[in-house]
Amino acid sequence: MLAAALLIVTACVGRPPSTTWSYNQFVQAVEQSQVEAVNLDSGRSQAIAHTKDGETVLVELPNDPDLVNLLDQQGVTITVAPQSTQFDPLAIAFPVAIGFFALLGFLFWLWVLIDCATHESSDGNTKIVWVLIILFANGIGALIYFFFRRPQRRRKLGQ
Repeated sequence: MLAAALLIVTACVGRPPSTTWSYNQFVQAVEQSQVEAVNLDSGRSQAIAHTKDGETVLVELPNDPDLVNLLDQQGVTITVAPQSTQFDPLAIAFPVAIGFFALLGFLFWLWVLIDCATHESSDGNTKIVWVLIILFANGIGALIYFFFRRPQRRRKLGQ
């Protein structure tokens, strides 16, 4: 964030901020008409203030809804940096990866459910119980069936 503010200042003024002010110092300077221009970053969390005596100051901003009104009342020129349009591959890759693993989990669950329904013995209530376990315990039920019951069934049937 600081780097973005420095880039804005360097582009607009040609030099980085020389001082950092607290928000209270900044408001006091605005009220005393010492500030002539303010460059807000796109998130409105930082500002670069240009004083009338040529000083450039960095200010960390709280979420103050009255700030713009105060600056406007004091005749301070306000500029806001545009939103960053930089591409972030993680913003796309993470949801895609989550979706991919969710799809794999669903397909595994469905495959185990079909395997149980088609290959489990119909003698007694075994098939019904395992289908209900897989249905209602979702992924956990599918894993229990796959690692415990399915190998028993395959050994019994000689598969």
